Amino acid sequence: MKKTNLLSWLYFSHPKKADIVNILIIIAIWTVMVIVVNPLGDFPLNDDWVYGLAVKSILEKGDFRFPSPAHANLFFQAFWGALFCLPFGFSFTALRFSTLTLGLIGAIGTYGLLREVNANRKISLLGALLVVVNPLYFGLANSFMTDVPFVALSILSFYFLIRGLKRESIGEIILGLCLVYINILIRQYAIVILLSFALAYAVKKRFKLKFLFASFVIFSLGVLLHIFYQKWLYSTGRTPVIAENLFRDASSIRLHFHKGRFIVISLVYIGCFISPIIAIFFVKKLKEISRRQKTITIFSMSSFFVVMMGGLIWQRRTMPSTGNVLRYFGLGPLNLRDTSILKVNLPYYSLGLQVFWFIVTAIGVLGAFLLLYYLCLTIIKTFSQSEKWLNVLILSAILIYLFLFGVRYPFDRHFLFLLPLFMVLLVISNNYINEQDIGKKITAFALTMIFIWGGFTIAATHDYLAWNRTRWQALNDLMEQGVTPEYIDGGYEFNGWYLNDMKYEPQRGKSYWWVNRDDYMISSGLLKGYQEVKRYPFTRWLLLKQDNVFVLHRITEDKTNGN
Repeated sequence: MKKTNLLSWLYFSHPKKADIVNILIIIAIWTVMVIVVNPLGDFPLNDDWVYGLAVKSILEKGDFRFPSPAHANLFFQAFWGALFCLPFGFSFTALRFSTLTLGLIGAIGTYGLLREVNANRKISLLGALLVVVNPLYFGLANSFMTDVPFVALSILSFYFLIRGLKRESIGEIILGLCLVYINILIRQYAIVILLSFALAYAVKKRFKLKFLFASFVIFSLGVLLHIFYQKWLYSTGRTPVIAENLFRDASSIRLHFHKGRFIVISLVYIGCFISPIIAIFFVKKLKEISRRQKTITIFSMSSFFVVMMGGLIWQRRTMPSTGNVLRYFGLGPLNLRDTSILKVNLPYYSLGLQVFWFIVTAIGVLGAFLLLYYLCLTIIKTFSQSEKWLNVLILSAILIYLFLFGVRYPFDRHFLFLLPLFMVLLVISNNYINEQDIGKKITAFALTMIFIWGGFTIAATHDYLAWNRTRWQALNDLMEQGVTPEYIDGGYEFNGWYLNDMKYEPQRGKSYWWVNRDDYMISSGLLKGYQEVKRYPFTRWLLLKQDNVFVLHRITEDKTNGN
Protein backbone atom coordinates (compact mmCIF):
# COMPACT_ATOMS: atom_id res chain seq x y z
CA MET A 1 0.00 0.00 0.00
CA LYS A 2 1.36 3.43 -0.97
CA LYS A 3 2.07 6.01 1.71
CA THR A 4 -0.68 8.39 0.49
CA ASN A 5 -3.21 5.57 0.36
CA LEU A 6 -2.21 4.49 3.87
CA LEU A 7 -2.74 8.02 5.22
CA SER A 8 -6.09 8.24 3.44
CA TRP A 9 -7.15 4.86 4.88
CA LEU A 10 -6.15 5.91 8.40
CA TYR A 11 -8.05 9.18 8.04
CA PHE A 12 -11.36 7.78 6.75
CA SER A 13 -11.44 4.46 8.60
CA HIS A 14 -10.65 5.88 12.06
CA PRO A 15 -13.22 8.69 12.57
CA LYS A 16 -12.13 9.68 16.06
CA LYS A 17 -8.48 9.87 15.02
CA ALA A 18 -9.46 11.91 11.96
CA ASP A 19 -11.32 14.41 14.16
CA ILE A 20 -8.31 14.66 16.47
CA VAL A 21 -6.05 15.32 13.47
CA ASN A 22 -8.36 18.11 12.28
CA ILE A 23 -8.44 19.69 15.75
CA LEU A 24 -4.64 19.58 15.87
CA ILE A 25 -4.55 21.32 12.46
CA ILE A 26 -6.79 24.09 13.85
CA ILE A 27 -4.58 24.48 16.93
CA ALA A 28 -1.40 24.52 14.83
CA ILE A 29 -2.65 27.18 12.38
CA TRP A 30 -3.98 29.36 15.22
CA THR A 31 -0.68 29.09 17.12
CA VAL A 32 1.43 29.94 14.06
CA MET A 33 -0.75 32.98 13.30
CA VAL A 34 -0.45 34.24 16.89
CA ILE A 35 3.34 33.87 16.83
CA VAL A 36 3.65 35.65 13.48
CA VAL A 37 1.55 38.71 14.42
CA ASN A 38 3.23 39.08 17.85
CA PRO A 39 0.48 40.07 20.33
CA LEU A 40 2.97 41.25 23.01
CA GLY A 41 2.65 44.79 24.31
CA ASP A 42 1.21 46.40 27.43
CA PHE A 43 -1.26 48.76 25.76
CA PRO A 44 -5.06 48.82 25.35
CA LEU A 45 -6.90 48.52 22.03
CA ASN A 46 -10.21 50.10 21.11
CA ASP A 47 -12.59 49.95 24.12
CA ASP A 48 -10.68 47.35 26.11
CA TRP A 49 -9.06 49.98 28.34
CA VAL A 50 -12.46 50.17 30.10
CA TYR A 51 -12.46 46.42 30.64
CA GLY A 52 -8.82 46.55 31.73
CA LEU A 53 -9.74 48.97 34.50
CA ALA A 54 -12.33 46.46 35.77
CA VAL A 55 -9.69 43.68 35.85
CA LYS A 56 -7.29 46.00 37.64
CA SER A 57 -9.87 46.66 40.36
CA ILE A 58 -10.20 42.90 40.93
CA LEU A 59 -6.43 42.39 41.19
CA GLU A 60 -5.65 45.47 43.31
CA LYS A 61 -8.76 45.76 45.49
CA GLY A 62 -10.28 42.29 45.27
CA ASP A 63 -13.53 43.87 44.13
CA PHE A 64 -15.18 44.10 40.71
CA ARG A 65 -15.80 47.70 39.67
CA PHE A 66 -16.68 49.30 36.36
CA PRO A 67 -15.19 52.81 36.59
CA SER A 68 -16.61 53.78 33.21
CA PRO A 69 -20.01 52.67 31.86
CA ALA A 70 -20.02 50.20 28.97
CA HIS A 71 -22.71 48.41 26.99
CA ALA A 72 -21.20 44.98 27.71
CA ASN A 73 -21.77 43.24 31.06
CA LEU A 74 -18.17 41.91 31.16
CA PHE A 75 -18.40 40.34 34.64
CA PHE A 76 -17.25 36.81 33.79
CA GLN A 77 -14.63 37.99 31.29
CA ALA A 78 -13.10 40.33 33.88
CA PHE A 79 -12.45 37.43 36.26
CA TRP A 80 -11.24 35.26 33.36
CA GLY A 81 -8.74 37.99 32.45
CA ALA A 82 -7.69 38.42 36.10
CA LEU A 83 -6.87 34.69 36.18
CA PHE A 84 -4.33 35.17 33.38
CA CYS A 85 -2.81 38.16 35.21
CA LEU A 86 -2.12 36.22 38.42
CA PRO A 87 1.34 34.82 37.47
CA PHE A 88 3.00 38.14 36.51
CA GLY A 89 0.55 40.87 37.51
CA PHE A 90 -1.73 43.05 35.43
CA SER A 91 -0.84 43.65 31.79
CA PHE A 92 -2.74 43.95 28.54
CA THR A 93 -0.51 41.22 27.13
CA ALA A 94 -1.93 38.79 29.71
CA LEU A 95 -5.47 39.96 28.95
CA ARG A 96 -4.83 39.48 25.24
CA PHE A 97 -3.77 35.88 25.82
CA SER A 98 -6.92 35.26 27.84
CA THR A 99 -8.96 36.25 24.76
CA LEU A 100 -6.71 34.30 22.39
CA THR A 101 -7.37 31.19 24.49
CA LEU A 102 -11.13 31.63 24.21
CA GLY A 103 -10.72 32.39 20.51
CA LEU A 104 -9.03 29.04 19.94
CA ILE A 105 -11.74 27.28 21.98
CA GLY A 106 -14.36 28.97 19.78
CA ALA A 107 -12.65 27.77 16.59
CA ILE A 108 -12.47 24.18 17.89
CA GLY A 109 -16.07 24.52 19.08
CA THR A 110 -17.10 25.49 15.53
CA TYR A 111 -15.64 22.23 14.26
CA GLY A 112 -17.51 20.27 16.94
CA LEU A 113 -20.76 22.15 16.30
CA LEU A 114 -20.68 21.40 12.56
CA ARG A 115 -19.87 17.75 13.22
CA GLU A 116 -22.78 17.61 15.67
CA VAL A 117 -25.25 18.72 12.97
CA ASN A 118 -23.91 16.00 10.66
CA ALA A 119 -21.46 17.95 8.49
CA ASN A 120 -18.62 15.87 7.10
CA ARG A 121 -15.09 16.38 8.39
CA LYS A 122 -13.90 18.39 5.40
CA ILE A 123 -16.74 20.92 5.68
CA SER A 124 -16.35 21.05 9.48
CA LEU A 125 -12.62 21.71 9.17
CA LEU A 126 -13.25 24.31 6.48
CA GLY A 127 -15.81 26.06 8.71
CA ALA A 128 -13.42 26.13 11.67
CA LEU A 129 -10.58 27.49 9.52
CA LEU A 130 -12.85 30.21 8.10
CA VAL A 131 -13.40 31.33 11.70
CA VAL A 132 -9.64 31.18 12.41
CA VAL A 133 -8.66 33.33 9.41
CA ASN A 134 -11.57 35.75 9.73
CA PRO A 135 -10.04 39.23 10.17
CA LEU A 136 -12.72 40.35 12.65
CA TYR A 137 -12.46 37.21 14.76
CA PHE A 138 -8.68 36.88 14.85
CA GLY A 139 -8.10 40.62 15.07
CA LEU A 140 -10.43 40.97 18.06
CA ALA A 141 -8.94 37.84 19.65
CA ASN A 142 -5.73 39.88 19.89
CA SER A 143 -7.46 42.34 22.22
CA PHE A 144 -9.53 42.23 25.42
CA MET A 145 -12.75 43.20 23.66
CA THR A 146 -15.84 41.16 24.59
CA ASP A 147 -16.77 40.05 21.06
CA VAL A 148 -14.64 36.90 20.72
CA PRO A 149 -15.36 35.59 24.26
CA PHE A 150 -19.08 36.15 23.58
CA VAL A 151 -18.95 34.30 20.25
CA ALA A 152 -16.79 31.46 21.66
CA LEU A 153 -19.18 30.80 24.55
CA SER A 154 -22.15 31.09 22.19
CA ILE A 155 -20.67 28.36 19.98
CA LEU A 156 -20.08 26.10 22.99
CA SER A 157 -23.61 26.79 24.24
CA PHE A 158 -25.17 25.76 20.92
CA TYR A 159 -22.92 22.68 20.80
CA PHE A 160 -24.08 21.34 24.18
CA LEU A 161 -27.71 22.40 23.76
CA ILE A 162 -27.95 20.60 20.40
CA ARG A 163 -26.21 17.51 21.81
CA GLY A 164 -28.51 17.53 24.81
CA LEU A 165 -31.68 17.87 22.76
CA LYS A 166 -30.59 15.19 20.27
CA ARG A 167 -29.66 12.70 22.99
CA GLU A 168 -32.31 13.73 25.53
CA SER A 169 -29.40 14.41 27.88
CA ILE A 170 -30.44 16.66 30.77
CA GLY A 171 -26.81 17.01 31.88
CA GLU A 172 -25.67 18.43 28.53
CA ILE A 173 -28.69 20.74 28.32
CA ILE A 174 -27.93 22.09 31.81
CA LEU A 175 -24.26 22.57 30.83
CA GLY A 176 -25.30 24.45 27.70
CA LEU A 177 -27.69 26.66 29.68
CA CYS A 178 -25.05 27.39 32.31
CA LEU A 179 -22.73 28.54 29.52
CA VAL A 180 -25.49 30.83 28.23
CA TYR A 181 -26.04 32.36 31.68
CA ILE A 182 -22.28 32.90 32.03
CA ASN A 183 -22.27 34.44 28.55
CA ILE A 184 -25.01 36.89 29.54
CA LEU A 185 -22.51 38.20 32.10
CA ILE A 186 -20.17 38.97 29.18
CA ARG A 187 -22.66 40.37 26.66
CA GLN A 188 -26.39 40.52 27.33
CA TYR A 189 -27.14 39.57 23.71
CA ALA A 190 -26.69 35.94 24.80
CA ILE A 191 -30.35 36.21 25.86
CA VAL A 192 -31.07 35.59 22.15
CA ILE A 193 -29.76 32.03 22.61
CA LEU A 194 -32.13 31.46 25.55
CA LEU A 195 -35.12 32.68 23.56
CA SER A 196 -34.24 30.49 20.56
CA PHE A 197 -33.67 27.48 22.84
CA ALA A 198 -36.98 28.06 24.64
CA LEU A 199 -38.79 28.04 21.29
CA ALA A 200 -36.96 24.91 20.09
CA TYR A 201 -37.52 23.08 23.37
CA ALA A 202 -41.25 23.85 23.28
CA VAL A 203 -41.44 22.60 19.67
CA LYS A 204 -39.53 19.40 20.48
CA LYS A 205 -41.85 18.65 23.41
CA ARG A 206 -44.98 19.27 21.28
CA PHE A 207 -45.97 22.38 23.26
CA LYS A 208 -46.94 20.37 26.33
CA LEU A 209 -47.86 22.67 29.20
CA LYS A 210 -45.12 21.67 31.64
CA PHE A 211 -42.42 22.08 28.96
CA LEU A 212 -43.85 25.45 27.91
CA PHE A 213 -43.56 26.50 31.54
CA ALA A 214 -39.97 25.17 31.67
CA SER A 215 -39.12 27.17 28.49
CA PHE A 216 -40.60 30.31 30.03
CA VAL A 217 -38.60 29.82 33.25
CA ILE A 218 -35.33 29.20 31.34
CA PHE A 219 -35.75 32.41 29.32
CA SER A 220 -36.99 34.48 32.27
CA LEU A 221 -34.00 33.49 34.40
CA GLY A 222 -31.65 34.94 31.78
CA VAL A 223 -33.57 38.21 31.57
CA LEU A 224 -33.72 38.51 35.37
CA LEU A 225 -30.00 37.72 35.62
CA HIS A 226 -29.19 40.66 33.36
CA ILE A 227 -31.61 43.02 35.14
CA PHE A 228 -30.42 42.11 38.64
CA TYR A 229 -26.79 42.35 37.56
CA GLN A 230 -27.34 45.88 36.24
CA LYS A 231 -29.24 46.86 39.40
CA TRP A 232 -26.44 45.41 41.53
CA LEU A 233 -23.80 47.42 39.64
CA TYR A 234 -25.66 50.71 40.07
CA SER A 235 -27.01 50.20 43.60
CA THR A 236 -23.58 49.28 44.99
CA GLY A 237 -21.81 52.12 43.17
CA ARG A 238 -19.70 49.74 41.08
CA THR A 239 -20.41 51.75 37.95
CA PRO A 240 -21.66 55.32 37.49
CA VAL A 241 -25.12 56.07 36.14
CA ILE A 242 -25.41 58.65 33.39
CA ALA A 243 -28.89 59.88 32.54
CA GLU A 244 -28.00 60.86 28.98
CA ASN A 245 -26.69 57.37 28.16
CA LEU A 246 -29.85 55.75 29.49
CA PHE A 247 -31.96 58.13 27.43
CA ARG A 248 -29.87 57.51 24.32
CA ASP A 249 -30.26 53.73 24.71
CA ALA A 250 -34.03 54.05 25.15
CA SER A 251 -34.42 56.30 22.13
CA SER A 252 -32.15 54.30 19.83
CA ILE A 253 -35.02 51.98 18.84
CA ARG A 254 -36.97 54.89 17.39
CA LEU A 255 -33.92 56.39 15.69
CA HIS A 256 -32.57 53.26 14.03
CA PHE A 257 -35.57 51.07 13.32
CA HIS A 258 -35.72 52.34 9.74
CA LYS A 259 -32.12 51.32 9.12
CA GLY A 260 -32.90 47.76 8.10
CA ARG A 261 -30.26 48.05 5.39
CA PHE A 262 -27.74 46.88 7.96
CA ILE A 263 -29.44 43.49 7.88
CA VAL A 264 -28.58 43.21 4.18
CA ILE A 265 -25.06 44.57 4.74
CA SER A 266 -24.49 41.99 7.46
CA LEU A 267 -25.48 39.25 4.99
CA VAL A 268 -22.96 40.64 2.47
CA TYR A 269 -20.20 40.44 5.09
CA ILE A 270 -21.14 36.93 6.17
CA GLY A 271 -21.72 35.82 2.60
CA CYS A 272 -18.16 36.79 1.79
CA PHE A 273 -16.63 35.31 4.95
CA ILE A 274 -18.20 31.86 4.47
CA SER A 275 -18.37 31.87 0.65
CA PRO A 276 -16.38 28.60 0.30
CA ILE A 277 -18.98 26.63 2.27
CA ILE A 278 -21.83 28.36 0.45
CA ALA A 279 -20.20 27.41 -2.88
CA ILE A 280 -19.93 23.73 -1.89
CA PHE A 281 -23.64 23.44 -1.11
CA PHE A 282 -24.77 25.60 -4.05
CA VAL A 283 -22.82 23.56 -6.62
CA LYS A 284 -24.34 20.39 -5.14
CA LYS A 285 -27.80 21.98 -5.33
CA LEU A 286 -27.37 22.92 -8.99
CA LYS A 287 -26.69 19.27 -9.82
CA GLU A 288 -29.91 18.19 -8.10
CA ILE A 289 -32.43 20.62 -9.62
CA SER A 290 -34.00 20.62 -13.09
CA ARG A 291 -32.73 22.69 -16.01
CA ARG A 292 -35.68 25.09 -15.69
CA GLN A 293 -35.08 25.59 -11.97
CA LYS A 294 -31.42 26.13 -12.67
CA THR A 295 -32.21 28.86 -15.22
CA ILE A 296 -34.59 30.62 -12.81
CA THR A 297 -32.00 30.43 -9.99
CA ILE A 298 -29.17 31.85 -12.14
CA PHE A 299 -31.42 34.62 -13.50
CA SER A 300 -32.60 35.57 -9.98
CA MET A 301 -29.05 35.60 -8.68
CA SER A 302 -27.85 37.76 -11.59
CA SER A 303 -30.68 40.26 -11.10
CA PHE A 304 -30.04 40.46 -7.36
CA PHE A 305 -26.32 40.93 -8.01
CA VAL A 306 -26.80 43.77 -10.50
CA VAL A 307 -29.30 45.67 -8.32
CA MET A 308 -27.46 45.09 -5.03
CA MET A 309 -23.97 45.73 -6.36
CA GLY A 310 -25.15 48.80 -8.24
CA GLY A 311 -26.78 50.17 -5.08
CA LEU A 312 -23.69 49.59 -2.95
CA ILE A 313 -21.42 51.28 -5.52
CA TRP A 314 -23.84 54.20 -5.93
CA GLN A 315 -24.04 54.73 -2.15
CA ARG A 316 -20.30 54.09 -1.74
CA ARG A 317 -20.99 51.22 0.63
CA THR A 318 -18.76 48.52 -0.80
CA MET A 319 -16.96 46.53 1.86
CA PRO A 320 -15.76 47.51 4.36
CA SER A 321 -18.74 49.83 4.87
CA THR A 322 -20.02 49.32 8.42
CA GLY A 323 -16.92 50.55 10.20
CA ASN A 324 -15.17 50.10 13.54
CA VAL A 325 -12.74 47.17 13.02
CA LEU A 326 -12.42 46.17 9.36
CA ARG A 327 -10.95 49.01 7.28
CA TYR A 328 -9.76 49.35 3.69
CA PHE A 329 -6.15 49.48 4.93
CA GLY A 330 -6.52 46.51 7.32
CA LEU A 331 -7.82 46.72 10.88
CA GLY A 332 -8.71 49.62 13.13
CA PRO A 333 -9.88 51.81 14.63
CA LEU A 334 -7.06 54.38 14.48
CA ASN A 335 -8.22 56.45 17.44
CA LEU A 336 -6.13 59.60 17.02
CA ARG A 337 -7.38 63.13 16.42
CA ASP A 338 -6.12 63.34 12.84
CA THR A 339 -7.23 59.89 11.65
CA SER A 340 -10.46 59.50 13.66
CA ILE A 341 -11.90 63.02 14.00
CA LEU A 342 -10.29 65.15 11.28
CA LYS A 343 -10.16 62.22 8.80
CA VAL A 344 -6.70 63.17 7.54
CA ASN A 345 -3.32 61.38 7.40
CA LEU A 346 -5.06 58.07 6.67
CA PRO A 347 -3.28 55.44 4.53
CA TYR A 348 -3.65 55.97 0.78
CA TYR A 349 -6.60 54.11 -0.78
CA SER A 350 -4.75 52.78 -3.80
CA LEU A 351 -6.29 51.37 -6.98
CA GLY A 352 -5.13 47.89 -5.95
CA LEU A 353 -7.03 48.14 -2.65
CA GLN A 354 -10.12 49.44 -4.45
CA VAL A 355 -10.07 46.45 -6.83
CA PHE A 356 -9.55 44.04 -3.91
CA TRP A 357 -12.54 45.36 -1.97
CA PHE A 358 -14.67 45.46 -5.12
CA ILE A 359 -14.04 41.74 -5.67
CA VAL A 360 -14.62 40.99 -1.97
CA THR A 361 -17.94 42.87 -2.08
CA ALA A 362 -19.00 41.07 -5.28
CA ILE A 363 -18.37 37.69 -3.63
CA GLY A 364 -20.26 38.92 -0.56
CA VAL A 365 -23.30 40.00 -2.63
CA LEU A 366 -23.50 36.59 -4.32
CA GLY A 367 -23.11 34.99 -0.91
CA ALA A 368 -25.86 37.20 0.54
CA PHE A 369 -28.30 36.06 -2.17
CA LEU A 370 -27.57 32.42 -1.43
CA LEU A 371 -27.87 32.96 2.32
CA LEU A 372 -31.32 34.47 1.77
CA TYR A 373 -32.16 31.55 -0.49
CA TYR A 374 -31.14 28.95 2.10
CA LEU A 375 -32.83 30.96 4.85
CA CYS A 376 -36.14 30.81 2.96
CA LEU A 377 -35.55 27.16 2.04
CA THR A 378 -35.01 26.21 5.68
CA ILE A 379 -38.17 28.06 6.76
CA ILE A 380 -40.22 26.20 4.12
CA LYS A 381 -38.68 22.80 5.00
CA THR A 382 -39.37 23.38 8.69
CA PHE A 383 -43.14 23.21 8.13
CA SER A 384 -42.89 19.82 6.39
CA GLN A 385 -40.43 18.13 8.76
CA SER A 386 -41.48 15.99 11.70
CA GLU A 387 -38.40 16.96 13.72
CA LYS A 388 -38.49 20.75 13.58
CA TRP A 389 -36.60 21.72 16.75
CA LEU A 390 -33.10 22.09 15.23
CA ASN A 391 -34.39 24.30 12.42
CA VAL A 392 -36.36 26.37 14.93
CA LEU A 393 -33.32 26.75 17.17
CA ILE A 394 -31.02 28.02 14.41
CA LEU A 395 -33.61 30.02 12.46
CA SER A 396 -34.95 31.85 15.51
CA ALA A 397 -31.43 32.71 16.73
CA ILE A 398 -30.50 34.12 13.30
CA LEU A 399 -33.74 36.03 12.73
CA ILE A 400 -33.91 37.54 16.24
CA TYR A 401 -30.28 38.66 16.05
CA LEU A 402 -30.78 40.11 12.56
CA PHE A 403 -33.83 41.99 13.86
CA LEU A 404 -31.57 43.72 16.39
CA PHE A 405 -29.57 45.22 13.49
CA GLY A 406 -32.73 46.95 12.34
CA VAL A 407 -33.28 48.33 15.85
CA ARG A 408 -29.78 49.34 16.83
CA TYR A 409 -26.84 50.53 14.74
CA PRO A 410 -24.42 47.57 14.50
CA PHE A 411 -20.65 47.50 14.19
CA ASP A 412 -19.00 44.99 11.87
CA ARG A 413 -17.73 43.00 14.87
CA HIS A 414 -21.34 42.32 15.88
CA PHE A 415 -21.73 40.14 12.76
CA LEU A 416 -19.44 37.46 14.20
CA PHE A 417 -22.23 35.79 16.20
CA LEU A 418 -23.97 34.86 12.94
CA LEU A 419 -20.94 33.26 11.30
CA PRO A 420 -21.20 29.73 12.81
CA LEU A 421 -25.02 29.87 12.81
CA PHE A 422 -25.21 30.40 9.05
CA MET A 423 -22.73 27.54 8.58
CA VAL A 424 -25.07 25.30 10.57
CA LEU A 425 -28.03 26.60 8.55
CA LEU A 426 -26.32 25.57 5.31
CA VAL A 427 -25.68 22.07 6.68
CA ILE A 428 -29.22 21.43 7.98
CA SER A 429 -30.93 22.86 4.87
CA ASN A 430 -29.09 20.47 2.53
CA ASN A 431 -28.69 16.75 2.14
CA TYR A 432 -25.54 15.14 3.51
CA ILE A 433 -22.48 15.62 1.28
CA ASN A 434 -19.75 12.98 1.20
CA GLU A 435 -16.21 14.28 1.34
CA GLN A 436 -15.42 12.55 -1.95
CA ASP A 437 -18.29 14.45 -3.65
CA ILE A 438 -16.61 17.83 -3.11
CA GLY A 439 -14.96 18.59 -6.44
CA LYS A 440 -11.40 19.71 -7.02
CA LYS A 441 -12.42 23.14 -8.34
CA ILE A 442 -14.54 23.92 -5.26
CA THR A 443 -11.77 22.63 -3.00
CA ALA A 444 -9.28 24.86 -4.83
CA PHE A 445 -11.62 27.85 -4.42
CA ALA A 446 -12.04 27.12 -0.70
CA LEU A 447 -8.29 26.82 -0.13
CA THR A 448 -7.66 29.99 -2.15
CA MET A 449 -10.13 31.96 -0.01
CA ILE A 450 -8.58 30.61 3.19
CA PHE A 451 -5.10 31.61 2.01
CA ILE A 452 -6.27 35.07 0.92
CA TRP A 453 -8.13 35.78 4.16
CA GLY A 454 -5.34 34.19 6.18
CA GLY A 455 -2.72 36.40 4.56
CA PHE A 456 -4.88 39.49 4.89
CA THR A 457 -5.72 38.75 8.52
CA ILE A 458 -2.11 38.09 9.55
CA ALA A 459 -0.81 41.23 7.82
CA ALA A 460 -3.68 43.46 9.02
CA THR A 461 -3.46 42.25 12.63
CA HIS A 462 0.32 42.68 12.62
CA ASP A 463 -0.03 46.23 11.26
CA TYR A 464 -2.64 47.24 13.84
CA LEU A 465 -0.57 45.88 16.72
CA ALA A 466 2.64 47.42 15.33
CA TRP A 467 0.95 50.82 14.93
CA ASN A 468 -0.34 50.73 18.51
CA ARG A 469 2.97 49.43 19.89
CA THR A 470 4.83 52.29 18.17
CA ARG A 471 2.27 54.84 19.30
CA TRP A 472 2.58 53.76 22.94
CA GLN A 473 6.36 53.76 22.72
CA ALA A 474 6.13 57.42 21.65
CA LEU A 475 3.73 58.18 24.52
CA ASN A 476 5.89 56.40 27.12
CA ASP A 477 8.98 58.25 25.91
CA LEU A 478 7.10 61.54 26.19
CA MET A 479 6.02 60.79 29.77
CA GLU A 480 9.56 59.73 30.71
CA GLN A 481 10.68 63.22 29.63
CA GLY A 482 8.37 64.66 32.27
CA VAL A 483 5.28 65.47 30.20
CA THR A 484 2.17 64.34 32.13
CA PRO A 485 -0.97 62.92 30.47
CA GLU A 486 -2.88 66.15 31.24
CA TYR A 487 -0.83 67.89 28.53
CA ILE A 488 -1.18 65.16 25.88
CA ASP A 489 -3.81 64.21 23.33
CA GLY A 490 -2.58 60.65 22.84
CA GLY A 491 -5.77 59.28 21.38
CA TYR A 492 -8.92 57.66 22.75
CA GLU A 493 -7.27 54.71 24.52
CA PHE A 494 -4.46 56.75 26.12
CA ASN A 495 -6.61 59.57 27.47
CA GLY A 496 -9.32 57.11 28.52
CA TRP A 497 -6.82 54.99 30.45
CA TYR A 498 -5.19 57.89 32.29
CA LEU A 499 -7.79 60.67 32.41
CA ASN A 500 -11.31 59.22 32.06
CA ASP A 501 -13.73 61.29 34.12
CA MET A 502 -17.50 60.95 34.04
CA LYS A 503 -17.91 64.66 34.75
CA TYR A 504 -15.73 65.66 31.80
CA GLU A 505 -17.35 67.94 29.22
CA PRO A 506 -15.83 67.97 25.71
CA GLN A 507 -14.16 71.25 24.82
CA ARG A 508 -14.54 72.96 21.48
CA GLY A 509 -11.55 72.46 19.22
CA LYS A 510 -10.30 69.44 21.18
CA SER A 511 -10.86 65.70 20.88
CA TYR A 512 -13.85 64.36 22.83
CA TRP A 513 -11.76 61.85 24.79
CA TRP A 514 -10.88 63.57 28.07
CA VAL A 515 -8.32 66.05 26.71
CA ASN A 516 -7.37 68.72 29.25
CA ARG A 517 -4.58 70.38 27.30
CA ASP A 518 -3.32 69.31 23.90
CA ASP A 519 0.14 70.89 24.07
CA TYR A 520 1.44 67.57 22.77
CA MET A 521 -0.33 65.35 20.28
CA ILE A 522 0.28 61.92 18.82
CA SER A 523 -0.68 61.69 15.15
CA SER A 524 -0.14 59.80 11.92
CA GLY A 525 1.13 62.91 10.13
CA LEU A 526 1.73 66.65 10.41
CA LEU A 527 -1.08 68.97 11.54
CA LYS A 528 -1.60 72.72 11.22
CA GLY A 529 -0.64 74.60 14.40
CA TYR A 530 1.82 71.89 15.50
CA GLN A 531 5.47 71.23 14.85
CA GLU A 532 7.13 67.83 14.69
CA VAL A 533 9.12 66.79 17.76
CA LYS A 534 9.93 63.24 16.72
CA ARG A 535 8.74 60.49 14.43
CA TYR A 536 8.70 56.76 15.16
CA PRO A 537 8.84 54.41 12.15
CA PHE A 538 7.06 51.07 11.83
CA THR A 539 6.37 48.70 8.95
CA ARG A 540 2.99 47.95 7.40
CA TRP A 541 2.97 44.42 5.95
CA LEU A 542 -0.36 44.77 4.16
CA LEU A 543 0.53 47.99 2.36
CA LEU A 544 4.18 46.97 1.89
CA LYS A 545 5.51 50.29 3.18
CA GLN A 546 7.11 51.99 6.14
CA ASP A 547 4.91 54.40 8.04
CA ASN A 548 5.41 56.75 11.00
CA VAL A 549 3.82 57.82 14.25
CA PHE A 550 4.46 61.51 14.99
CA VAL A 551 4.91 63.36 18.26
CA LEU A 552 3.76 66.94 17.72
CA HIS A 553 4.05 70.04 19.91
CA ARG A 554 1.73 73.02 19.68
CA ILE A 555 3.31 76.11 18.12
CA THR A 556 3.04 78.93 20.68
CA GLU A 557 1.87 82.32 19.46
CA ASP A 558 4.44 85.14 19.63
CA LYS A 559 2.74 87.94 21.61
CA THR A 560 5.86 90.12 22.03
CA ASN A 561 5.89 91.57 18.48
CA GLY A 562 9.22 89.89 17.90
CA ASN A 563 10.89 91.31 21.04
